[in-house]
Amino acid sequence: MDDAYEPLLFENDLSPEQRAKLRERLDQNPALADGWARWERVRTRLRERLQEHLPDRRLLVLYALAEEGREDLLTSEEADALDAARHDIAEALDAVPALQRVVERVQDERADFETVWAQHREEIRAAGNKTNRRSQSDRNERAPQRSASARGEASGHRWAWRLTVAALLLGAAVLAVFYGPQGAERTTVTAEAGEQRQVEFEDGSTVRLVGASTLSYTPGMDAAEERRVTLARGRAYFDVTARNDVPFVVTTPAARTEVLGTQFGIAASNDTTEVVLVDGQVRVGPGENNKTEPVVLAPGERSTVRSGAPPTSPAPVDLTATLNWTGLFVFRAAPTRAIAERLRDHYGVSISVAPGLAEEPVTGTFERDQSVGQVLNTIARTLGADVRREGDTYRLDPAS
Repeated sequence: MDDAYEPLLFENDLSPEQRAKLRERLDQNPALADGWARWERVRTRLRERLQEHLPDRRLLVLYALAEEGREDLLTSEEADALDAARHDIAEALDAVPALQRVVERVQDERADFETVWAQHREEIRAAGNKTNRRSQSDRNERAPQRSASARGEASGHRWAWRLTVAALLLGAAVLAVFYGPQGAERTTVTAEAGEQRQVEFEDGSTVRLVGASTLSYTPGMDAAEERRVTLARGRAYFDVTARNDVPFVVTTPAARTEVLGTQFGIAASNDTTEVVLVDGQVRVGPGENNKTEPVVLAPGERSTVRSGAPPTSPAPVDLTATLNWTGLFVFRAAPTRAIAERLRDHYGVSISVAPGLAEEPVTGTFERDQSVGQVLNTIARTLGADVRREGDTYRLDPAS
């Protein structure tokens, strides 16, 4: 960023002389002054939204550390506070999607924080040892009070919080600069509880959101070098179009899924992500900052990722049953007789299959709100068969 703009971002840290110089620059440059006024409005609005949805923003730092699997950095009191606030944090992330970027920034800077904090604890310890070497007579002359070591630990704890909160607010400020004024650059789609929403991307890929779910992405995937979407929560069924070795990446709070062209379902919560592959191939791994090796799924397999843990080994699943939440019938090389049983149970009608067709494999995806006749007719065309109907009784026979 141009150095000319740095004083605008960190005005509160300026000396009186620097502040006067900044005001003089604004008086001489109306365009800069207008930009400064806009930035002030954005910053004020951002503070208001953060205060409304997450009054104690320190909790977001705890959340960022826990999501990275670093609960060991939290005291028992901090862990209890985080557990009590998880619902509020989830709602805040939904209401202010940019907070997820703040979480990622805190995670990125966690290593630097640990280094500085370790150095500070050594300083506290050294100061405490020096104080403890005072003579007993000196201590007796003083009024009873907490030891210097205890005071140092307390002030050190406050110092640590100041550092983490400063990092958080810095991340929020950067977000406001780069994302706030460009609101159209990021699109967020939410499906409420009991609702389904279909999103079609410019590259032809689609996603079906099943409430309550929140997905965000940057428009222009047809020209992007990496197609990336974020599923902050909920369930989504993706049908990804292959495009010249350009990956399609889905990030969730706990995992990262990368594909080239495929169909798969993802169910994500704050600490767990489940990926079920229908067709193609996907790599499923933990979050961006976890270096655990990903696993590769084959069609009909599932893997689950929990925060801070490696993905589970691929395991076979019943696609139709596992992806029931999609509102789709999902069949992959399923015997026709097995499909007939699924349709019979769903529609409450009698369906039989001629012996010569019973074991024929069928691959396809069907809307559950289609009529049984529509689904059977599509399957019949695939098999080169006929559908015969008498009342509520259906039969698949070889074509006559």
